[in-house]
Amino acid sequence: MAHTIFILGTDPQQCKELREILQERVSDDIVTAHTENNLSNIKESDTVIITSEEKNPGILLLYRRLLHKLEEQVHRAELLSDLIRLFSSSVQMDELLDRVVSKSTDVLGDTAFIVLSGDEGQIRLESTFSKDPGRLVKMLVSLVNLRSQGVGGDLLSELFTRRQPLVISNLQQANIPAELRSFVDKHSLASLLAVPIQTKDIVLGAFVSLGAETRIFNDDDVATASALADFTAIALENAGLFAELQRTAITDPLTGAYNTRFFHEVLGRETARAERYTTPLSLLMIDIDSFKVVNDTFGHVVGNKVLSQIAVLLKQSVRNTDFVFRCGGDEFGVALPGTNLEGAMHVAEKILHKVESADILTSLGYTAAPVTVSIGLSEYHRGSHFETLVAEADQALYASKRSSKNCARAFQSLNHSA
Repeated sequence: MAHTIFILGTDPQQCKELREILQERVSDDIVTAHTENNLSNIKESDTVIITSEEKNPGILLLYRRLLHKLEEQVHRAELLSDLIRLFSSSVQMDELLDRVVSKSTDVLGDTAFIVLSGDEGQIRLESTFSKDPGRLVKMLVSLVNLRSQGVGGDLLSELFTRRQPLVISNLQQANIPAELRSFVDKHSLASLLAVPIQTKDIVLGAFVSLGAETRIFNDDDVATASALADFTAIALENAGLFAELQRTAITDPLTGAYNTRFFHEVLGRETARAERYTTPLSLLMIDIDSFKVVNDTFGHVVGNKVLSQIAVLLKQSVRNTDFVFRCGGDEFGVALPGTNLEGAMHVAEKILHKVESADILTSLGYTAAPVTVSIGLSEYHRGSHFETLVAEADQALYASKRSSKNCARAFQSLNHSA
């Protein structure tokens, strides 16, 4: 590994002689420095030599500054090493972001934020940390009271557009919006460093570090913050890909409803919950009436559109806590946690009306009778298996299909009619 030898001294002749001796013996780069301005970025592998009998206080102070700079570089390297290990671990995303902002305060400003870009350009505060918790609380109270994206909102918008780091070394003298000026003065902020968290295609958010008192950010700080932002972008992107994989694994690609695999998983989980807490659980099994005729008459492309429209109507007919599944072909299932058979019948009647009144084929530009569905209902009984719930709903569905279609039958009513 290439490294540099720094010779510190105020006697030019002495420094020159020492440099000539070293050049005869080593192949390393040799830098003679009389002031701090003569120094390049020192690395951990570099060597610093103070010339013999050097008593100049300026040189000794310079040496101490070099040691401090070297210590900072070691801390930065340790920080990045810690974060690499953290990003390769199995911690949750919220915890990961919290660790990023907290660790950043060891080498950057004493307060840090991560903000993420939401829908329609909205910016939301995702994680924050400060070495002065009291001041952080006051800052957050200020943000809430202002009820605005205006505190730094324009700066962040510019950051997202330019996609380049933003450094304001002296916030007290900077030309900043009045709202931000008030915030800076109130909390005695000295400097700001903001770096976009971005992938190749989009800006996901920003990492922001705030320095108090005399903290002035330099190029090393920008490099460190950029590395933090890059690692965070990778973690966010991977989390998004993982979430998409999870969603794909349980979703029917044609209709967007949950798939058969998830159908069995949810019913197993919900029947166990109903058993444990003695709460009701009902299931609707739904079949499109004469769907084969639709496919034979208008083709499978139109048939697929009908399936997709049915899935949309089912989702519109139930609560957010309910589950809509495509169980294969033209059959759907709807699980209704916390709903007894009477409540399930109200949902079924709502679905019957919604599907028929939608007149799906006409809305697709075809002249035909309205598409309708038949529905079978069942309610979970304590001590039974979820497959029994499905079998009973299927029996009720078959009864609906054998009768007039476009109707709903409950398994319980079949038992009473026997």
